[in-house]
Parts: sequence; C-alpha cells; structure tokens
Amino acid sequence: MPVPGPDNPNVRFVEGTPHSDHTFEGPGASPLDTAPDNTVAATGPSGDIRVRLVTAKLADNGNPVSMAGAEKAVVSTSNYWKAMTDNKLSMTVNSRVEGFQSKARSTDSYGTIISTITSELQWSASPYTALVIFIPTSTLSGNALGAGYSSGAYSGRVLMPQLSNFSNNVMSHEFGHVIGLMHADALQCGSGASDVGVNSDGRFTDPSCYIREYGDTTDLMGAAQYAQPVVSSTFWDYARLGRGDEIRDVGVATGVKSYTLKPWGGTDAQRAIKFTDPISKEVYYLELREPAGYDSYLGDAGRPQGNMGVKVVQRGGATIASSLILMPSTVPFTEPYYAKNHAWQAGSTFTTYTGTQVTINAVSKTSASVTINADVNLKTRISFSAGDFDGDKLADVISREADGSLVLFAGLPGNRLEDPVRIGSGWDIFNSVFGTSDFNGDGFADIMARASDGTLWLYPGNGKGGFLPRAQIGVGWQSFTKLVAPGDFNGDGWNDVIAADSEGLLWLYPGNGSGGFLARIRIGQGWDMFTSLAPAGTFGGGSAGLLARSADGTLFSYPGDGKGSFLPRSAVGSGWNLAGDIMGGQDFTGDRIADVLGNGSAMTLYPGDGSGFADRLTIGIGWNQFSQVWEAGDFDGDGVADILARATNGVLWLYPGNGSGGFLPRVQVGSGWNVFTSVVSAGDFDGDAHPDLVARASDGSLWLYPTDGKAQFLARKQIGEGWQGFTQLLAPGDFTGDGRADIVGQTADGVLWVYPGNGAGGFLARKQIGTGWDMFNLVLQAGDFNGDGKEDLLGRASDGGLWLYPGNGSGGFLARLYLGSGWNMFSSIAALGNGFTGTGDPSVVGAAGDGTLLLYSGTGAGQFKPVSLNPR
Repeated sequence: MPVPGPDNPNVRFVEGTPHSDHTFEGPGASPLDTAPDNTVAATGPSGDIRVRLVTAKLADNGNPVSMAGAEKAVVSTSNYWKAMTDNKLSMTVNSRVEGFQSKARSTDSYGTIISTITSELQWSASPYTALVIFIPTSTLSGNALGAGYSSGAYSGRVLMPQLSNFSNNVMSHEFGHVIGLMHADALQCGSGASDVGVNSDGRFTDPSCYIREYGDTTDLMGAAQYAQPVVSSTFWDYARLGRGDEIRDVGVATGVKSYTLKPWGGTDAQRAIKFTDPISKEVYYLELREPAGYDSYLGDAGRPQGNMGVKVVQRGGATIASSLILMPSTVPFTEPYYAKNHAWQAGSTFTTYTGTQVTINAVSKTSASVTINADVNLKTRISFSAGDFDGDKLADVISREADGSLVLFAGLPGNRLEDPVRIGSGWDIFNSVFGTSDFNGDGFADIMARASDGTLWLYPGNGKGGFLPRAQIGVGWQSFTKLVAPGDFNGDGWNDVIAADSEGLLWLYPGNGSGGFLARIRIGQGWDMFTSLAPAGTFGGGSAGLLARSADGTLFSYPGDGKGSFLPRSAVGSGWNLAGDIMGGQDFTGDRIADVLGNGSAMTLYPGDGSGFADRLTIGIGWNQFSQVWEAGDFDGDGVADILARATNGVLWLYPGNGSGGFLPRVQVGSGWNVFTSVVSAGDFDGDAHPDLVARASDGSLWLYPTDGKAQFLARKQIGEGWQGFTQLLAPGDFTGDGRADIVGQTADGVLWVYPGNGAGGFLARKQIGTGWDMFNLVLQAGDFNGDGKEDLLGRASDGGLWLYPGNGSGGFLARLYLGSGWNMFSSIAALGNGFTGTGDPSVVGAAGDGTLLLYSGTGAGQFKPVSLNPR
C-alpha cells in the first residue's frame, strides 16, 4: 500500500478541485495484505464498522452541527458500501457525542483539528471502528471538503465540515479510503494520446502527459460531487468487493475476440472485462457506464451524454491503490473539474500504447459489444539481420518497430552499430519479418515478410539500404509459428527458409536462387519446445545452422551438415530468455567468425570463437610496439573508458574507447615519456574534476600531469621525491574510502604502501597495507571488479596466475580470489572498469607478446565470463 499522498512525479493536482484529503497513518495502515507480486491477497471487507459520531464546537466557532443530519450521512455511506460489497460491509453509529466543546480553532489546519479532538476524546483505533467528527466550518483548511486518516484493519478517522450537499459523497469517499482505496485519477496529455508508457525513471515517455488527481469524476473516489457514482471495477477488483463474479478476467489478450458488457452500476455477473496487454503486461478494465444503480444520476437531464458509454480504466497510476481513466481525448479538460467525455462511444477505438486495440462495436442502455484485437506480432519490435544490407561490407541490424516503421542500424567498425535510420513505414501489417543474405540471386541482401493472411512477400534489397519492388512469393504461410532464413542449408548454393509449425514440425523450403522455392522437405519434429529460432551461420561448428532458445532460457546450437540436416546439437548458454530477439549467423566483430546479437532491454553482442562464445576477443594488433599499456579512465571527456599506450620511443598515444570494446582513431598526446620509469592514471588527483596522470622519473621524483578533461595536459607539478624505492606504482582510485584518489607503491621486499591523496594534488601520511607482494611480477588497479562499490587490486604471479584482491573500502583487503592462469603471456595488462564495453560490466585487456590486444569481460561479481559488448 502506498504512503500518504501520491508520491509520483507524474501527478498534478488542479487547484480548486472539490476534494477531500487523505492519509494512511504509518506502517500497516492498509487493511489490504499484498503478495510479493503486488496482487491483493485479502478476501475483502466483511463486517460492520462501528462509528463514534461527534458533532463538535470549536473555540472560536460555536455554531451547531445537526446530529440527525450527520447520522443521515453515515446511513447514506453505509447504504452505498452495502451495495458495493454485496451487503458484506456496513457502518453503524454506536456512540454519539453531540456539541462537544473542543479547544481546536477554525484557523487550525485540519490535521491539527482532528488530532486535537481525537486526543480530547481519548479515541484510539481498533479493527472495524471509526471516529467521525463534524465541525461547524464551511470547509476545512486548503478548501478541503473532508479529511480522512486510515489506521488499517478497516479502521480510521474522518473530519467533515458543516453539512452540505457534498456530505454524502465525501463521507462515502472517505470510507473508501478506510477500506484501502486511493483516488480515481485521469490521464491528461497535451498530445491527446489515448495511453502512454513510462521510462526507466518512472516518468511518462510522452512529456506532455500527467496524472490529474481526482480527474475521474464518474467514480466515487474522484472529485467530490453531489452524486455517489459507482466505484470503478479497478477498485472493486483491488479491494475484493462484491460477490467476486462481477468482473470477467480474460487474461492476456490474444488474437481478435469480442465480449459483451452490461451496465457497471447494475448487478449482473461478469458485467465488466479485465484484460492484460500482451506486450506491456499492464492491466485494463472495460465498463459500460449507463444509468443503473448508483449511476442513475447519469440519466439526469442536463448530464453530459459523453459520460455514458464504455469506460477504459487501469488500476494504479498515482499509487498501486489508485485508478486511472483513459478518456477518448486526454487533452486536459477545461471544464471546472468535471469532464464531459469520460466514455468511448460506438465506432471508436481505444489503442494501448503498445498497439492493442479495443473497438467499441455497439452501445445501448443495457449492453455494449467490444472487440479486443491483440495480435502481438503485428505491434512488437522484431529485430533481425540480413547481413550487409547497405553495401559497405559490414553486417547491419534491421528492426521493425511497434509503430510499423522499419529502421536500419548500419554496422560500423569496432563492434558498433550506427544510430538508427528509418527506411520504411507501414510494416505493422506483417506478423513476421526476417532477413536473408540474398534470396533472388542478384547479390544483394533481402527481407521477407509474412502478412496475417499467410501471404509471404519478398522485399529485394538494392544493396544501398533500400528496396526494389516487392514480390509475393507464397501463400498459406499462416500456419507457421516461426520463420527463419539460415542461409544455404542444403548446400546447393542458394539461400533457403526454414519454418516451424504449431505441431513442432520443422520444414525446409529450399530456395531456387531466383526468388522462389523448390518442394518443401520435413527436417525435424519437436521444435515447439523452442520460443525462438535464429540463423546460426557457422556458430557452433558445421555449416549454416540454427540457434534455438527453449522456454527455460537455454540456447542451443544446431549446426547444419551442409546437406539439409543437422549435426548433433549443443547447449551453448543459459539465461537467454532475457535476450529478446536473437540475431545470429553474422560477423559483427570483423574477425570472420559468426557472432550472436541479442536485442532485449538493450542490445548485447556476444562474439563467437568458432565453436561457441568467445572467452576473449582480439580488439587490436601491433601492440608490442608499446612498453606500457594502461587504463586512462575517461581521458577525453566523452563518457567512455579509454586506454593510454607508451611507445618505446617515448611517444604517448591515447586510444579513445568507442563504448563497445573498440577504439576510435588514436591520438598522440605527448612525447618524451620514456624518461619515466612508471606512469599511472590517478583519476582526479588534484580535485579539479579532470583526470590526471602521475609519473615517476628515474631520480625518484614524482610528477603530476593535470589535464583539462579533454585529453590535453596542463602544466606539470612535482608532488614528491624519493619514489625510486618502489618496484611498482599503481593508482587504485579512492582505496581508503575518504573520497579522494590515492597512490599505492610496492617495495622490493614485497611491502605494499598506500599514500592517501589529500584531494588537492598532495598526500597524507602513508600507511602499510600488506606484505609478501613480491610474489607478483605485476600489480595493477582493478577498479570495482567484484561489484561491491569498493576499489580492488589485481596481482599476477610468476606462474601466470591472476589473483583478485577485493578492497574493503577502508584501505585493506577481503579474502583474495583466484581468477585463472596463463596471464604471463601478456607484457601489459589493464583493467578498464565498467565503461569500455558498454554493458556495464568490468573488463580487462592484455597486450600479448605477438602484439595482439585481447579483451576479457568480467561478470561484475569477481569472475570472468564470455565477452559481451553493447554495439550501441
């Protein structure tokens, strides 16, 4: 249950709205138990809430409040909630205090007034009890028409002003809070959007949208009014009101299905529809609002006709206990607090922001017919690769977006993809879109697309990122659940298509080399166990094959035998149910080996090594020209980790990272650096918010080289002398936990010392932090390699074993961890933090003796894993 007041960045309150205020009082105030998935586990209210009814006089206002009138408001509230709960919940006045003289004043806040009177009466909450207080003011502070405090267990307090035409509505509203409900709000968008999603920050993706608190005025929990509208089906479902059969939950919407609604204000079973959007998994409710029961007011003369019809509403919005109406027009309504067009009329169509459509077929006083169209494959994003689609000899990615647009992510050198460019629209008529390297024999990559009627279309590529005229190449393809173009599967030199049907049968449709097919061949069964199929190319060995993902997230490689069958399969990974669309069969890294690309919440590239996923990736050659290679942090200020390399002739080179495990063109940033025996990246050592280098000369003098944050050096400064006694220097960042960058030095006898930085380019007193480090021929900073938020060190032993020494955040270490052997092949090793590959995981590079630069990916938990990159 949410905390008091909608603490939501999307919510706005329109000043002047007739309303009452509400607070849940402290932990456990909600009467509704919630399960871990936030579904309500309670069976709903059942019992009589015993009301202590008080009419009070204030210290500065002794006007009377009619006890009889106050009792009528309680009776009206009880009758309302009896109707809403199938007579399971009622309110009865069991004690009265008439004309109680309080010390509270009318100028006090309503919070002060109710607290004062509660204390004076010595009232305390217990299950199924309520304290209701009327005072003789016309409104409460802030122009509120009432205020309620829920104590949990169907208990609470209500403060009401002088009796008015609003009293019955407001009192019933406050007891809605007592049973766990929040407010009935409305979506308002300057764009008029029917529905809108939220981004990772919880804000609407359409910045013109907001939640108007109390904006649903066809709901008791909306703005105060003279009528007492029926509480919406969202609240009904949330609080488990009524009999339990009033709402028909059709689950996740699939296909195209029609339903009948009966007036929500009536008493019929299954009179409303609840469905889950197949893409967003958000839940929507459909109600027919016509004059019936407590909605009879809708038929009064002068009432807006636009408030009768089909209402679309969601649970949640401002809080999990709120509701959100989605009106035909979400442009902020200009009427004074009461909208005139809540409902959707016959012939109109509501569309969720993911594309599911609700068409209102017919509306009458007694029923409505609605059709939910949820062919998820028409609106979901479908990402695939057709190889080199734009003619630059680099593999590209194409995506059919939910809005029907087709976008091209052109391949770039260095494991990257270009920003998307729109190359088509109207592709939402297809429920399957996939790429093939060249199907019609003209040498250019092509795209195939299947319409919902089963027709199959070929969109020949023109070799420049566009299309030639399309051609229909098949009918009757609607029976297939998965379509994939694996390349030349049967070895005849022409590209083929493989299709899986709902019975799990796998069919090969051999291409004829000119845009058509030869007779199909059955090549397997039991393939309905897989949720996704993708081309594998030569990934996993063999010739053109398939990648298949099972429901538990296991990824299997089915290598082709080059003759139209498969070699034995192998499991090549787990956890792939989070990868989204899987694209394989292409070389995205430029090493002539097939890779796999996943497009889930983010694009992630998994390089192959010819038999599976690569544990390391070659990202450079010729690096044996350097005497030292080390991490530079974000040296050029573009937000991506970089590498510095010092050549044997003293030239200093910056290799800017491209954010995907590769480099932009290198830049010379200095010369004469061969005078130094050690150079380290010290982070922001002098406190100017820019990265610095620290270098030691042969005479032991220590120099600080500040930068301007854009790869240019400022005037150097000497910051020490006598440092020739250290065999190794490293800069592990803030190793002591004081917020300042530090330097660590190792002496020949294996003693490790930390020199805490003072944040201004100097040092505090040094501290010994270890002994025995002479067992390592290389010690280096590791960044936060194990993901605990503290700086770590790496040590390479003479036998090539690599060890992680996790920092404890205060200048010491936790238990060391062995990371692997064979690391003595590298002349230089650098840990690059989590900004080099774009995946958020730490990485390490090593310059081998033959000059290759190899990249290793960390798990973020202190181990290595197969390399993963974010090509965006």
